[in-house]
Amino acid sequence: MKATPRQQLLLLDLQQLDHTLARLRKRSEQLPERAELTALEAEREDVRNTYMDAQRELDARRLELSRIESDVEVVEQREKRDHEMLAVSTSSKEAVALQSELDALGRRKNELEERQLEAMEVAEAAEAVFAEAEQVLAGVEERRAAINARIADAEAETARDRAAAETERAGLSAEVQGDLLALYEKTRAQVGIGAAKLRGNVSEASGMALSPADLSTITNTPHDEVVFCPETGAILVRVIEEQ
Repeated sequence: MKATPRQQLLLLDLQQLDHTLARLRKRSEQLPERAELTALEAEREDVRNTYMDAQRELDARRLELSRIESDVEVVEQREKRDHEMLAVSTSSKEAVALQSELDALGRRKNELEERQLEAMEVAEAAEAVFAEAEQVLAGVEERRAAINARIADAEAETARDRAAAETERAGLSAEVQGDLLALYEKTRAQVGIGAAKLRGNVSEASGMALSPADLSTITNTPHDEVVFCPETGAILVRVIEEQ
């Protein structure tokens, strides 16, 4: 393919921009904050499980306390009713029965109040455990939000850099003749490098020195003829080094 030396030099600039874009994509994918977030997510899962366990335990203890308090209330209502009936009773038999029931209710109430006190202590302990778990989870969520904010900032910066590079690439691509640009894109898709410089006898596409025969062939090829790296297949751009 024929292309002026200037056109071929544009490919080096294009390759540099493509290298920049690839580096920016890699930078976005390999942000150190992403690894930090992944590690934190595992910690967050454990902390959330602890939090949920503490919440379930607290709910259970509160429910148990509520049931006991309800039982105490029922006993107190029955005591009140029996006292009222005893106060107006004219039957000694009925009075004995009511008093017997009041004695039983008193014992039941004492038992319930002891259980109520124990349940209150257990509930208070569960509340303390839950409060601690809640605080730990809040701390993890705060750290997670901070990491996500740093990721968002880094991605925004990378997006701006990519947009600038893509704009520059579009402008540069417009300067390259159509068939040469198509060849560059095809070569880059196939071998990963579209174009590289031939520096002396070294191909920057492979990083290796060309054999004397290959170097002689390329040297004797007209400068307006596109040549390729024998090792990689990338376009080789011959550059006259300034002394």
